[in-house]
Amino acid sequence: MKLLLDTQCWLWWFANPERLNTEAIESLGSEKNQLYLSVASIWEIAIKVSLGKLNLPEPPSEYIPSRMMMLGVTSVDIKGIHAILAASLPYHHRDPFDRMIIAQSQIEQMQIVTADSVFNQYDVNLIWCKS
Repeated sequence: MKLLLDTQCWLWWFANPERLNTEAIESLGSEKNQLYLSVASIWEIAIKVSLGKLNLPEPPSEYIPSRMMMLGVTSVDIKGIHAILAASLPYHHRDPFDRMIIAQSQIEQMQIVTADSVFNQYDVNLIWCKS
């Protein structure tokens, strides 16, 4: 199964794994699943660090690639078709990064690992990650 981690759950995996529930931990650890992180999440993390809203033990340029390698995560590039769908989604969610993750999940047929209950309002398959 293809799993697209939302930004928060990806960050929790490394900084606060106790916040993840058993289903999420088992799904992320299963060799049956392929793990993905959107370039939108990478962008969001870098922006939050630059604004002082997120602290990482290393600069994003080191932290993100090293953690992606540790977890075996592949990045999902943003394509024009993703941007078009993200713009046309209903405005249940106003966060542009989350809207992109939702669009990518729909187009690329991925299940989203999230703690964001607003994702339930979209036509996506979810794995709830919050314990």
